[in-house]
Amino acid sequence: MRLILLFLSFFILISCQKQLKVNFDQCNSYNLNQPEKIWKMPSELNEISGIALLENQKLAAQNDEDGKIFIYDLNNKNIEKTISFAKDGDYEDIAINGDTAYILRSDGTIFEIKNYKTEPKTIKHHTFLSQDDDTEGLFFDAAKNRLLIACKGNSSVLGSKKTRLIYEFSLENNTLSPIPIITISQKEIKEKYKTKNIFAPSGISIHPITKNIFVISSVGKMMAEFSPEGKLLKVFDLGYPYLQQPEGIRFDKNGDLYISNEAKGNKANLLKFKYLL
Repeated sequence: MRLILLFLSFFILISCQKQLKVNFDQCNSYNLNQPEKIWKMPSELNEISGIALLENQKLAAQNDEDGKIFIYDLNNKNIEKTISFAKDGDYEDIAINGDTAYILRSDGTIFEIKNYKTEPKTIKHHTFLSQDDDTEGLFFDAAKNRLLIACKGNSSVLGSKKTRLIYEFSLENNTLSPIPIITISQKEIKEKYKTKNIFAPSGISIHPITKNIFVISSVGKMMAEFSPEGKLLKVFDLGYPYLQQPEGIRFDKNGDLYISNEAKGNKANLLKFKYLL
């Protein structure tokens, strides 16, 4: 009888643990627990924070300590080129538009690097955001000629500190709109998905096929999907072994998903997930 009770207790415990996973939405577009490809990053990119996909199987990346852009060759698995654009600082993400690179610093400053591969020239764009906003995600939206900026913190300039905001920076007039395009409600996510973790954006990207906006949170290891209008659609679990600290997110033109992870006691990596739909 005692063995039976122990078995039942163990079964109930396992069932409860599985039930916690069920609270997140099922991801039918990607097999998030099984990446198709894994690249282990060199030591220079242990603190890899942002990524941008280039042509010919190349990747532009930066870490959150050095004022440098690293061009990584996905085929040869090495750093092909290193480009200095500013002094060391807390740089969080990168976006590429042709020959121009954009780097986001955590205090909301955007560094525009023209001709970044050949004769880099850096221009600073200051915004009304501050270190309290802890800006972490940056994405170039070609369709609307804008940069999207995701904030990990909230200086409470707008709304409550229980929200996280995503803004748009117009590249026509180099101005950050004071009206966020997405307001992420911590309360909505916590109540709907029964999670105790906050959702603190660390990366942002637009899906090339669905046009939905994807935001990852290293805190709590989650990925949220929003409609182009900013409505929360789904939240997916990123609590898998290779996703030790998800910081950067991008899609290629086929819809395949790439997520970069800082080292966090292991080797930093880049993961590719095949688009299944």
